[in-house]
Amino acid sequence: MLPADVHLLPDTGDFVVKPRRGQGAKDVYFCHTRRQAEILCELVADPIVQERVRGQEFSADCLVDRSGQASVILRKRLLVHGGASLVAATFHHPQAADLVRATLGAVGAAGPCDVQGCLTDDSDARPVVMTEINSRLAAGYRLSQITGADLVEQALNGLFGDPIDHDRLQYRPDVYLTKYTAVLSTRTRP
Repeated sequence: MLPADVHLLPDTGDFVVKPRRGQGAKDVYFCHTRRQAEILCELVADPIVQERVRGQEFSADCLVDRSGQASVILRKRLLVHGGASLVAATFHHPQAADLVRATLGAVGAAGPCDVQGCLTDDSDARPVVMTEINSRLAAGYRLSQITGADLVEQALNGLFGDPIDHDRLQYRPDVYLTKYTAVLSTRTRP
Protein backbone atom coordinates (compact mmCIF):
# COMPACT_ATOMS: atom_id res chain seq x y z
CA MET A 1 0.00 0.00 0.00
CA LEU A 2 1.09 3.58 -0.51
CA PRO A 3 1.87 5.94 2.40
CA ALA A 4 -1.46 7.76 1.98
CA ASP A 5 -3.25 4.52 2.89
CA VAL A 6 -1.18 3.53 5.93
CA HIS A 7 -4.02 4.70 8.19
CA LEU A 8 -5.93 1.62 6.96
CA LEU A 9 -3.44 -0.75 8.62
CA PRO A 10 -4.36 -2.36 11.93
CA ASP A 11 -2.64 -0.84 14.99
CA THR A 12 -0.29 -3.82 15.23
CA GLY A 13 0.98 -6.44 12.81
CA ASP A 14 4.06 -7.50 10.88
CA PHE A 15 4.85 -4.93 8.18
CA VAL A 16 7.63 -4.21 5.69
CA VAL A 17 8.44 -0.68 4.51
CA LYS A 18 10.63 -0.51 1.41
CA PRO A 19 11.25 1.56 -1.72
CA ARG A 20 8.91 0.95 -4.65
CA ARG A 21 11.89 0.70 -6.98
CA GLY A 22 15.43 -0.66 -6.82
CA GLN A 23 17.14 -3.95 -6.19
CA GLY A 24 18.34 -5.72 -3.11
CA ALA A 25 17.58 -5.02 0.52
CA LYS A 26 18.62 -1.37 0.66
CA ASP A 27 16.22 0.67 2.80
CA VAL A 28 14.01 -2.31 3.69
CA TYR A 29 12.67 -2.13 7.24
CA PHE A 30 10.49 -4.42 9.32
CA CYS A 31 8.11 -3.03 11.94
CA HIS A 32 5.23 -4.09 14.16
CA THR A 33 2.94 -1.08 14.50
CA ARG A 34 1.10 1.29 12.18
CA ARG A 35 2.89 4.24 13.82
CA GLN A 36 6.30 2.70 13.06
CA ALA A 37 5.23 2.21 9.45
CA GLU A 38 4.14 5.86 9.22
CA ILE A 39 7.53 7.04 10.53
CA LEU A 40 9.47 4.74 8.22
CA CYS A 41 7.47 6.06 5.26
CA GLU A 42 8.95 9.48 6.05
CA LEU A 43 12.49 8.06 5.91
CA VAL A 44 12.33 5.78 2.87
CA ALA A 45 12.31 7.34 -0.60
CA ASP A 46 9.11 6.56 -2.57
CA PRO A 47 7.98 3.88 -0.09
CA ILE A 48 5.39 1.14 -0.05
CA VAL A 49 4.14 -0.82 2.95
CA GLN A 50 3.53 -4.56 2.70
CA GLU A 51 2.37 -7.23 5.08
CA ARG A 52 5.35 -9.32 6.19
CA VAL A 53 4.78 -12.85 4.92
CA ARG A 54 6.51 -15.85 6.49
CA GLY A 55 7.45 -18.99 4.60
CA GLN A 56 9.64 -20.08 1.69
CA GLU A 57 10.57 -17.22 -0.64
CA PHE A 58 10.62 -17.93 -4.36
CA SER A 59 11.30 -16.15 -7.61
CA ALA A 60 9.82 -16.91 -10.99
CA ASP A 61 11.71 -16.21 -14.18
CA CYS A 62 8.94 -15.52 -16.68
CA LEU A 63 8.58 -14.78 -20.35
CA VAL A 64 5.25 -13.41 -21.57
CA ASP A 65 4.57 -13.36 -25.30
CA ARG A 66 2.53 -10.76 -27.17
CA SER A 67 -0.66 -12.84 -26.80
CA GLY A 68 -0.26 -12.93 -23.01
CA GLN A 69 0.88 -16.56 -22.73
CA ALA A 70 3.45 -16.85 -19.95
CA SER A 71 6.10 -19.46 -19.25
CA VAL A 72 7.11 -19.65 -15.59
CA ILE A 73 10.35 -21.09 -14.17
CA LEU A 74 10.14 -21.34 -10.38
CA ARG A 75 13.14 -21.25 -8.05
CA LYS A 76 13.30 -21.26 -4.27
CA ARG A 77 15.46 -18.57 -2.70
CA LEU A 78 17.23 -20.78 -0.13
CA LEU A 79 19.86 -18.33 1.09
CA VAL A 80 19.33 -14.59 0.66
CA HIS A 81 21.85 -11.90 1.61
CA GLY A 82 21.29 -8.20 0.98
CA GLY A 83 18.28 -9.03 -1.18
CA ALA A 84 20.31 -11.28 -3.51
CA SER A 85 19.68 -15.00 -3.67
CA LEU A 86 23.00 -16.77 -3.05
CA VAL A 87 21.59 -20.31 -3.05
CA ALA A 88 18.57 -21.25 -5.14
CA ALA A 89 16.91 -24.38 -6.49
CA THR A 90 14.30 -24.90 -9.18
CA PHE A 91 11.02 -26.56 -8.26
CA HIS A 92 7.59 -27.29 -9.67
CA HIS A 93 4.48 -26.03 -7.85
CA PRO A 94 1.34 -25.80 -10.04
CA GLN A 95 -0.52 -23.48 -7.65
CA ALA A 96 2.41 -21.04 -7.46
CA ALA A 97 2.87 -21.12 -11.25
CA ASP A 98 -0.85 -20.43 -11.79
CA LEU A 99 -0.80 -17.48 -9.37
CA VAL A 100 2.34 -16.08 -11.06
CA ARG A 101 0.55 -16.26 -14.43
CA ALA A 102 -2.55 -14.57 -12.96
CA THR A 103 -0.37 -11.80 -11.49
CA LEU A 104 1.37 -11.22 -14.83
CA GLY A 105 -2.02 -11.09 -16.58
CA ALA A 106 -3.46 -8.69 -14.00
CA VAL A 107 -0.77 -6.09 -14.70
CA GLY A 108 -0.62 -6.73 -18.46
CA ALA A 109 3.03 -7.77 -18.33
CA ALA A 110 4.91 -8.60 -21.53
CA GLY A 111 8.44 -9.76 -22.18
CA PRO A 112 10.85 -11.01 -19.52
CA CYS A 113 9.67 -10.60 -15.92
CA ASP A 114 10.87 -11.54 -12.46
CA VAL A 115 8.01 -12.29 -10.06
CA GLN A 116 8.60 -12.91 -6.38
CA GLY A 117 6.38 -14.56 -3.84
CA CYS A 118 6.20 -16.81 -0.82
CA LEU A 119 4.96 -20.31 -0.12
CA THR A 120 3.44 -19.39 3.21
CA ASP A 121 3.37 -21.15 6.54
CA ASP A 122 -0.42 -20.59 6.45
CA SER A 123 -1.19 -23.23 3.83
CA ASP A 124 -4.93 -23.31 4.57
CA ALA A 125 -5.79 -19.63 4.12
CA ARG A 126 -3.16 -18.38 1.66
CA PRO A 127 -0.68 -21.05 0.56
CA VAL A 128 0.95 -18.75 -2.02
CA VAL A 129 1.34 -14.97 -1.76
CA MET A 130 2.78 -12.74 -4.46
CA THR A 131 5.05 -9.93 -3.21
CA GLU A 132 6.76 -8.24 -6.16
CA ILE A 133 6.99 -8.07 -9.95
CA ASN A 134 9.81 -6.59 -12.02
CA SER A 135 9.82 -6.13 -15.79
CA ARG A 136 13.28 -7.60 -16.29
CA LEU A 137 15.26 -10.78 -15.93
CA ALA A 138 16.48 -11.43 -12.40
CA ALA A 139 20.12 -12.05 -11.58
CA GLY A 140 19.25 -15.70 -10.95
CA TYR A 141 18.10 -16.30 -14.54
CA ARG A 142 21.29 -18.34 -15.09
CA LEU A 143 19.71 -21.11 -13.02
CA SER A 144 16.76 -21.20 -15.41
CA GLN A 145 19.15 -21.47 -18.33
CA ILE A 146 21.10 -24.40 -16.90
CA THR A 147 17.88 -26.32 -16.14
CA GLY A 148 17.03 -26.41 -19.84
CA ALA A 149 14.85 -23.31 -20.24
CA ASP A 150 16.02 -21.36 -23.27
CA LEU A 151 15.10 -18.06 -21.64
CA VAL A 152 17.56 -15.70 -23.34
CA GLU A 153 17.06 -16.92 -26.92
CA GLN A 154 13.29 -16.94 -26.55
CA ALA A 155 13.33 -13.42 -25.04
CA LEU A 156 15.35 -12.28 -28.06
CA ASN A 157 12.82 -13.94 -30.37
CA GLY A 158 10.07 -11.92 -28.72
CA LEU A 159 12.11 -8.73 -28.85
CA PHE A 160 12.61 -9.07 -32.60
CA GLY A 161 8.97 -9.98 -33.29
CA ASP A 162 9.54 -13.71 -33.79
CA PRO A 163 7.28 -16.20 -31.99
CA ILE A 164 8.29 -17.42 -28.55
CA ASP A 165 8.52 -21.22 -28.40
CA HIS A 166 7.13 -21.96 -24.94
CA ASP A 167 8.06 -25.65 -25.34
CA ARG A 168 11.71 -24.51 -25.15
CA LEU A 169 11.00 -22.91 -21.75
CA GLN A 170 10.43 -26.21 -19.93
CA TYR A 171 12.85 -26.82 -17.03
CA ARG A 172 14.09 -29.49 -14.65
CA PRO A 173 13.29 -29.19 -10.92
CA ASP A 174 15.80 -29.73 -8.10
CA VAL A 175 18.73 -28.04 -9.85
CA TYR A 176 20.77 -25.88 -7.47
CA LEU A 177 22.82 -22.74 -8.01
CA THR A 178 25.22 -21.41 -5.41
CA LYS A 179 26.89 -18.01 -5.75
CA TYR A 180 30.02 -17.07 -3.86
CA THR A 181 31.15 -13.60 -2.93
CA ALA A 182 34.21 -12.65 -0.90
CA VAL A 183 36.04 -9.67 0.49
CA LEU A 184 39.52 -9.75 -1.02
CA SER A 185 41.27 -7.27 1.25
CA THR A 186 40.53 -5.19 4.31
CA ARG A 187 43.96 -3.80 5.15
CA THR A 188 45.20 -0.27 4.70
CA ARG A 189 47.46 0.10 1.70
CA PRO A 190 50.83 1.82 2.20
